[in-house]
Amino acid sequence: MFSKNNKKMIAERSAERTLKYGLVKLNVGLASVLLATGLTFAGGQAASADTVTTNTEAQTTEVAPGQNDAATSTTETTNKADAATQTENQGLTKESATESLKDAKATQDKAQGEVTEATKNVEDATTVRNDAKDVEASAQKDLDASLQAKKDIPAATDKVKEDSAALDNARDDVDKAQDNTEVAREAENTAVVNENAAQEKVNAQQKTVDDLKPAADQATAAQNTAKAADDIVSDQAAIQKDTEDEANLQQVVKEAQTTVNNLVETARQAAETETQAVDALKKAKEAEASAQTNVDAAQTALKDATAQAEKDKAALEEAQKAGDAARATVKGWEDKIAQWQQFLVDEKDTSSSEHLNNLKKGIAAMKVRLGQAQDAVAEAQKAIDSALDVYGASRAKQTKAEETLTKANAALAVAKMSTAAAQTKEKAAAKSNAEAQAALEAGKAALEKSQAELANVQAKLAADKDKLVADQAKYNDLKAQNNFADDEDVAAAQAAVDEAQAAVDKVQPNVDKANHAVHAQEKVVKTAQAAVDEAQANLDAVSEKLAQWKQALVDEKDTATSYHLDNLKKGIKALTIRQGQAQDALKAAQENLANEQAKLAKFQAVQAKNQAALDSANEALTNAKNTLADTEKKNADFKDALANTQAIKDYEAASATLAEYQKELASAQEAVAKAEAAFNEAQQKEDAAKAAYETAKETYLTDKAKLQDLEALAAKEDEYVVAFEQASDKLNEAQAALDEAQKALQDKNASLSVANGEVKYWEGVLAALESKPSTSDEGTQTEKPETNKPGEEVDNNEKPETNKPGEEVDNNEKPETSKPGEEVDNNEKPETNEPGEDAKGNEEPSKTADEDKVVVNDVKKVATTPEKKVEVKAIAKKAEAPKADAKAATLPQMGEKDNNEAAVVGLGLAGVAGALGLGVLNKKRS
Repeated sequence: MFSKNNKKMIAERSAERTLKYGLVKLNVGLASVLLATGLTFAGGQAASADTVTTNTEAQTTEVAPGQNDAATSTTETTNKADAATQTENQGLTKESATESLKDAKATQDKAQGEVTEATKNVEDATTVRNDAKDVEASAQKDLDASLQAKKDIPAATDKVKEDSAALDNARDDVDKAQDNTEVAREAENTAVVNENAAQEKVNAQQKTVDDLKPAADQATAAQNTAKAADDIVSDQAAIQKDTEDEANLQQVVKEAQTTVNNLVETARQAAETETQAVDALKKAKEAEASAQTNVDAAQTALKDATAQAEKDKAALEEAQKAGDAARATVKGWEDKIAQWQQFLVDEKDTSSSEHLNNLKKGIAAMKVRLGQAQDAVAEAQKAIDSALDVYGASRAKQTKAEETLTKANAALAVAKMSTAAAQTKEKAAAKSNAEAQAALEAGKAALEKSQAELANVQAKLAADKDKLVADQAKYNDLKAQNNFADDEDVAAAQAAVDEAQAAVDKVQPNVDKANHAVHAQEKVVKTAQAAVDEAQANLDAVSEKLAQWKQALVDEKDTATSYHLDNLKKGIKALTIRQGQAQDALKAAQENLANEQAKLAKFQAVQAKNQAALDSANEALTNAKNTLADTEKKNADFKDALANTQAIKDYEAASATLAEYQKELASAQEAVAKAEAAFNEAQQKEDAAKAAYETAKETYLTDKAKLQDLEALAAKEDEYVVAFEQASDKLNEAQAALDEAQKALQDKNASLSVANGEVKYWEGVLAALESKPSTSDEGTQTEKPETNKPGEEVDNNEKPETNKPGEEVDNNEKPETSKPGEEVDNNEKPETNEPGEDAKGNEEPSKTADEDKVVVNDVKKVATTPEKKVEVKAIAKKAEAPKADAKAATLPQMGEKDNNEAAVVGLGLAGVAGALGLGVLNKKRS
């Protein structure tokens, strides 16, 4: 399995495959059989026996499936019968038979070892195949998990958005609660300060009263002088009270009027909001219905696109299979034609014209078949191209349908959220409208009542002011004439000083806080700058290394191995990813630095503003203190002048002031109690808001972490697809290797069967020799063996065959000429016969001076191929023949019985050797 975008794999799967076959050289023919038979029966002359060594190559004959057991049984029976007959006719000795049996057993042991090794290879290949299957299953599991994560991301994203909104609301609640707590704390602090001040004033005034009481008893005479001051104090107190009442009522009226105005506007807005909420709810419901319709349509389109894509994919796979089969057929015919053409060249001067004509006719017929197969390949390739285009288009439609469905689902979710929000807003708007109307009526009634009270207070205030004007004129004349200042003037100046000091005390903490914030933020900015420098250095290092690897790839393109170049490309790809990550890190660090610098600028602006406020407050405090000093001096002068006459007035005034201070103290204490209760309530609400915020934060972080896990898993989809494709390819390779190992095991088992048959044959020969008296060492004359010409066939009813489509062929090997008596090893490189070896099939076998030897083996090999055919391979072995007499032996026509027996044995041996010398094509799978 591989992706539709994997062009390389598609090209490799679609490429034509070249099949190669080998032809084993033939070096023994029927000429020796015909010549020996003619000389034996037609002549009466004597002939000298030559030592002949005949080499035969492996003969392969294909038989139908189901004949394996019969062939094996028949072979064994024939071997035993041949052993008995040839032992009689050939005059073999026990020593030569024993030596041949020993060689056969050695071959048997070797074949047994090869079978054991092939069995182990099958077991190893099975293990590798099973491991590859497990890897593929694991890759499939990872890919399924990635696809499921991709499906779950939209829902998780919506959940994170909901959590984020809830977290924002909770944060807003915390901020409001903290603001309320801070207001309550400031109110409590102010109340405590007022209480302390009131207490100090009461204590001080009580001391003043106690000090003035003795002098008052003695200042009766000065009452008339002090009466003016008392009247003024009374008038001022009355005016002050009236003024306060007027101010309070004016503020009440103003607030009532503002409240009425606000309520009018609020009522209007509430009505308008209700109307808008109703319209918005209607539109939201319509949008939700439309979004649901789009989702249904998108799901239907995706289902149709997916079904069509599966059909097109199946059609593509079928077309690819047909193309592979057609190319295999073409290759088979091409290789077969090449073989027959080589036969035609090799046998041009040695074979009959009839045989050459047959070869030419066969080649012509195969070329016709080849042309038909090539046409089939072209048609198959067209079908593959068409199927690939259709499948690509259907996959594109499927992907587009998936994207459309995702967008439609997102739109539907947004529409549902909008509908719910619109319903909530509509209910809230209706409730707000009703409440606004009721509040407006109550506000109007309160305004009318406040306006009537204000008119009464203003009339009284006017009368008190007229009286104060007269008393103040008299008293002012006295103060003006004597440059006096009374206690009220001093108190006013002191109040101004206290107010200025309070302003300084209020601003100073803000200045300290701003300074601390600026210093802390400067450290944060410095840390952010260090992070930017570090990220820049990391990016420069990665970029430099990437440039070096790219240059190395260019420099070593024509000199390095493909493995090294692949490693360079992989390294460049990894460094490119790291460079992107370093760039992202640098960008994030730079953004963080900019944010922290912006915060620092804001903190510095606040610092400058607070410092300016502190400077202004200090200047006001200095002015107030100067005024207080001047007023205190005037007051001291006034008291000194009235020391004897003003004591009573001072005492009465001090007592009255003490009573007021005591009232203020009671009010301040009550205010402290209320402020403490308000602060405790605000603190409890703040704690509750913080707890709710932490809960919302934990929920948000949990859901966000889940979403990030899903996104990370979904991002690995391409990686898992590649891993699954690679695992599938490795499984296919492992399965192919297992099939190859199993086939090799079958071949080795067949070779073992051949070796077993050869051992049984020589055991039969040895048994026949042991049961028969020894014969003379007279030899028989044999003619020179003749090799089969290439193109001659044992079975005239069979035609040369090519590898059938689907059979494995190793395209990287060339045909090999095997040495006489050796089997072809298809896994090794081709080799030629060494100089001096008897390698030419059409030449006369080499002679030896010591003894005569002739090949007499007739052992057949039975094995089952993947196509359920049986290869019967005859492997020639050397057997020692009796040494020839120095004198010429007479032929059977001379009439002697012993010679007749020798002639029959020679004829039988020559016939067997000639039959075994018929070479056929040995298909080599490379």
